[in-house]
Amino acid sequence: MAHIEGYVSKKNVIRWLENYGSLEAGDQIDDGKVTIVNSGPKNADGVSGSRMNKIMLDQALGQLKKEMSFSFYCIRFHYIRPILQKEALRILNIRRPVFIRGLVQGEEFIYREINGKAAEEKARLEGLQAAPGLLLARIQAVKVEA
Repeated sequence: MAHIEGYVSKKNVIRWLENYGSLEAGDQIDDGKVTIVNSGPKNADGVSGSRMNKIMLDQALGQLKKEMSFSFYCIRFHYIRPILQKEALRILNIRRPVFIRGLVQGEEFIYREINGKAAEEKARLEGLQAAPGLLLARIQAVKVEA
C-alpha cells in the first residue's frame, strides 16, 4: 500500500466526528484506539495534532453547511450535538433511511473535503492495484486509437 502524504482515512474522519466533543474541548481523543498519523503539524508550529484535526474538521463542516445543508444537520444531530435519533427524525420531519443517507453523504463529503486531492489519488491507486489488467487494456486501447 502506497503512502500518500496528508491523507486521512475515512475511519479516522469518522473517529474525529464521534469524538467531536473531545476535540472541541482541546482534549486528546481517548477512545482506546491506536492511530498511525500520516502527517500533521511540526513541533515548531505550536499547534497540537488534535487542534489541527479540529480546525480541518470545522472547515469541512462549514463547507458541508454551505453545499449540503440537509447532510450538515444529519451530521450535527448525530455527531456534533448528539440527540436521540427519534428526536432528530421529528425535527427534520423525515424517515430513518433518509436520515442515514444524509449521514453517509455528509461523512463522504467531509472525508473528501479534508483530503482534497489525496482522496482522489488514493482511489486512483486502489483502482490500479485492484485491476492491473484494466490498466493494460486501457493502454493498449489508446495505442490502437493513436
